[in-house]
Amino acid sequence: MKNLVLGALLVAAASSAACTSSSTPNVTVTGHWSFKHIADGAPRSCPTGFDTATIFAQPVDSETAAANGGLISADLFNCSDARGTVVIPDGLYLMSVRIETHSGAQKYADSEEVLIDTATDAAFDVEILDDGGYFFFTWTLANKATNAKMTCADAALTGSTASIDAVSTLVSNMNFFKDDKYTCSDHYGTTAGLPAGTYTVSVSAETRPGNVVGVAPSLLNKVITAPNGTTDLGHVVIPID
Repeated sequence: MKNLVLGALLVAAASSAACTSSSTPNVTVTGHWSFKHIADGAPRSCPTGFDTATIFAQPVDSETAAANGGLISADLFNCSDARGTVVIPDGLYLMSVRIETHSGAQKYADSEEVLIDTATDAAFDVEILDDGGYFFFTWTLANKATNAKMTCADAALTGSTASIDAVSTLVSNMNFFKDDKYTCSDHYGTTAGLPAGTYTVSVSAETRPGNVVGVAPSLLNKVITAPNGTTDLGHVVIPID
């Protein structure tokens, strides 16, 4: 799932970038949550029967985890408040909001995860889709002829016009598609919100709009679930011409 993949990508970098120390101070971070219906773009209120919002703070690096007692923090708030402030040790976290019943016996949805560096971030916002969700994937580049691994620079994908593109096309209505663009060097990305349904996803690399230098095999019958589901497409290798 998204949190596991993204967490794995961040751990190595975070271990050298975290701002924690043996005498880590506590800081506050405020989470804001809202609900949206993709079909009409209209906001929604908390779902009936799910009155609790839980903010999770998952330490990313070893120092933050040690300062946090090795635990993932979880603080409960009224869903209708649309915001909540948590107190956590200074550090680097993946933070998210879960909408659930007060007892935690039933979950409505998890929000996306947001990378928070408490040295610079004091708040985050998440939007929960009641009729859609997201795709997440990672990528690398390979020479089409030799299959040798390539960097973004090798493929001339470092300029401001270069991008990795993911086009998600709804199987039941081929006229509906979304095109998401990412910076090559990020090596991971989450699409914008998509209505629930089955999709074909095409991932390609462009040095500039219209100049495609590589296209990965299409990902077929990939399903977006609601509410606010995140479907991990896995790792995509883009062959570069």
